[in-house]
Amino acid sequence: MADLSNIEVKLVDSLEEADAFLRWLGQRRPNDAVAVDIETGELSGGDYRRDALNAWKGQIRLVQVGDAQTGWAIPWDSWKGVFYQGMNKYDGKVIFHNIAFEALWFETQSEWELPWHNAHDTMIMSQVIHPDEPAKLKVLASKYVDASAAMMQDGLDQAKRENGWTWGTIPVRFEPYWAYGALDTILTVRLFEHFWPLVQPGGIFHAPYELEMNTRRVATQMELNGARVDLDYSQKKYDELIQYTEQAKEWTKKTYGASITSGPQMAKTFQETLGAEITSFTPTGRASLTADQLKLFTIEGSEPVRQLAGLMLEQRKADKLAGTYFLNFLEDHQDGRLHPSIMTMGARTGRMSIRNPALQTLPKGSDTVRRAFLPKDDDHMIITSDLDQVEFRMFADLSQDPNLIQLFLRADAEGSDPFTEMGREIYNDPSMQKSDKRRALIKGVVYGRLYGAGVSKQALTAGVPEPQMRDVSNAFDKRFPGMTRFQKKIEHQGLDRLNSEGRAYVKTWTGRQIPTEDDAVYRLVNYLIQGGAAEVFKSNLIKLDQAGLTDNLIVPVHDEIVLNAHKSDAEEIKQIVKECMTTTESWAVPLTADADGPLANWGAKY
Repeated sequence: MADLSNIEVKLVDSLEEADAFLRWLGQRRPNDAVAVDIETGELSGGDYRRDALNAWKGQIRLVQVGDAQTGWAIPWDSWKGVFYQGMNKYDGKVIFHNIAFEALWFETQSEWELPWHNAHDTMIMSQVIHPDEPAKLKVLASKYVDASAAMMQDGLDQAKRENGWTWGTIPVRFEPYWAYGALDTILTVRLFEHFWPLVQPGGIFHAPYELEMNTRRVATQMELNGARVDLDYSQKKYDELIQYTEQAKEWTKKTYGASITSGPQMAKTFQETLGAEITSFTPTGRASLTADQLKLFTIEGSEPVRQLAGLMLEQRKADKLAGTYFLNFLEDHQDGRLHPSIMTMGARTGRMSIRNPALQTLPKGSDTVRRAFLPKDDDHMIITSDLDQVEFRMFADLSQDPNLIQLFLRADAEGSDPFTEMGREIYNDPSMQKSDKRRALIKGVVYGRLYGAGVSKQALTAGVPEPQMRDVSNAFDKRFPGMTRFQKKIEHQGLDRLNSEGRAYVKTWTGRQIPTEDDAVYRLVNYLIQGGAAEVFKSNLIKLDQAGLTDNLIVPVHDEIVLNAHKSDAEEIKQIVKECMTTTESWAVPLTADADGPLANWGAKY
């Protein structure tokens, strides 16, 4: 750990300082790298809580450039020309900490073209190397650079409180403000020097880092592309859902004298009025009506219990759809277009997540929200492509169970469904079809094992009694023993690593290491499958980019990608997408995908 005692921070506020900055930028330095950062805020009269970090509603106030010893703060309105003059000529590495943020602002509010081919991100480096640790700049700098790295931010926060300043109103030449910004570039370069040996060509994390940097570039373009939404439909659905939730509240109050949104009141109703037994509790011992508890009531409860539990689940769903999606569509659109924030490493496994709106939590197979997403204009249509059971396919491949591998190959050759094929074998019923209710039991076993769930949870997910699910699980073990052996192998491997290296982890096919928390080795199979599937999906995004379709991409959700396609070449694009989303090399079970479209809206697929 190096200290920060000999650093310099400077403000460009005169021709002399501007000239000094340009001379400094032209110097050669270790690793041939400088860091770039910005400070943003809301426009005058804007809402600082919603606009200060929004590249379409806020403003750049400072841009900072620095190396390991010196950081420069450049007021944007007055001196951005100096930044352009210097950075347009600079040809070395450009380091960011959270390039996802800066890239949007530079693209929407500047003339500088960010050099992705020379760009690096210390946040992504940290997330690849230490996926179980916080990746904020000050936290990392305090750990790897200087323990006092966060002190300046504490002083700045205090000054903002005392003066009533926001990020949009704090004076640009207030020294703690610009010095704070300039320091960030020094910290970023110091972190780069710490992480670079592990992610550079030849480093043990080079492959996953390169994948993540390329994915970030493509995801940023998707954010810029945006998604056109049907505002009339969104308003209509919002009104309908709110009306439904109000009716549910009124009925529950009239029938039981309780508020459907009050956990304690509804728990009392179930227990004392309807005689139901609640088996889920909060850490303090209070009865808790979780989604699983309510779903259990819909399976095993009396008729009044099933009715009320079902109503609570539907009311919660309607409330979430209205508030999380349609209201945000109406409030956050920019001229009818949403620009969702795509976190390319939203989980320790490398899975993506999406905010503003939270599309990653969209229920699979439902068209209610997806119908709001339209092609970019009347000359375009929607194309979508979804990976086929990618996690199950990876599980089958890694398990090396010959019966399971052959089952997938047969299903693919015959155009069948792997869950149906599996059900035919387990139930010895060649006539079983995809619509058969027993298929849900098969899926419950498979995904329960992938996610580390026990038989009781599998039964709950499938909506069947536990003894029935246990029978299916036992039959599953007899027919496909390789899956259980594989799970035990991964858990034993995790324990060995815990004992020899101090942490239990799995390695994905790119070499990414995913550790489990609290030594819970039973989670490692899930992490391996989730992490590997995330990398496959990201690799497919890169193939779409290489095929020249980046400007067509709208949004990635779960294992699905949504695109715009001009009507004149929609069928051709559909075939290209299907090819890019399919992976066969190095996998015993092909990781296949299909493509749907052309569609009038995303929801039409469902």
